[in-house]
Amino acid sequence: MKRVAITYVLFTFSGLALLSCKKDDNTTPSPKVNTFEAIEDIATFHGNFDGDIVVVNTQGGPLPELDDDTLTNFINVSESQSALFVNVHQVQTKNPSQFTEADITFEEAKQYDLESVANLKRVVNHFKNQEGKTVYVLGISFGAFVTQELIALHGTDVADSFLIMVGRLNIDEGIWRPYSEGKFAMFAYNTDGNYTINLLGEGENIEDRNMARLAAGLGYNRYTERLNSINDLSKVIYVYGNRDEQVGPLSAEEVDFLKGKNAKVELSVSGTHGSAIDVGLRLLKETFGIK
Repeated sequence: MKRVAITYVLFTFSGLALLSCKKDDNTTPSPKVNTFEAIEDIATFHGNFDGDIVVVNTQGGPLPELDDDTLTNFINVSESQSALFVNVHQVQTKNPSQFTEADITFEEAKQYDLESVANLKRVVNHFKNQEGKTVYVLGISFGAFVTQELIALHGTDVADSFLIMVGRLNIDEGIWRPYSEGKFAMFAYNTDGNYTINLLGEGENIEDRNMARLAAGLGYNRYTERLNSINDLSKVIYVYGNRDEQVGPLSAEEVDFLKGKNAKVELSVSGTHGSAIDVGLRLLKETFGIK
């Protein structure tokens, strides 16, 4: 069993993203001008190091390593090299060995996820406290759940805007419950677009099972409840696919909730997890005002 086939929040992309440049691409960061020492322990930096537009990325997965190559691809695909992109460590990317030696509990996974949210908040604050910086948060797949928890805990004023792709507000219990037990599941669609949930069994090793539990550690939340006290979500752009095999489509309730609080919702028609991300990448530059 391969993780790419079973992890419902794996940071995948297709189509447009596959057109991105290889490692010998033409993205050459400008000389490092800004001072990043205060957050260098939990972040890496890409694009224009002197940019006034800062895009703080919390990656998908959960994965046991920080995926800088995928973020670089996203920068190239969206032609956003003029902005500074910051990739934030999550607990499991900062200390991967912690998740390979023994199974963690679901309750421990919840606490680790909150530490990852705290990392994101610390990085966002670092740039928000700098005069002249406009700070955006990019959350894709598992990163969507991290971003939602950031908003739930700290409100939308923590950043200037949020682009959330292929997440869920209230993911089906038939998904998050198996994940909380170190097991996996995915959505399967018929020709009419209706889905069933296919159980895929337990992760084949400790790391797989722990990554599943981390996914469930945020996925179990009902974000229509967690975010209900926030009156205005107009800073949020939410992209989803209605044939997403990993997180499923937003329900009518979820869409109504977001639109009722002034969030912008973008549907990728017949969009899978990967093709919906492609739609979001096309919006990234315009959404964040990157020239």
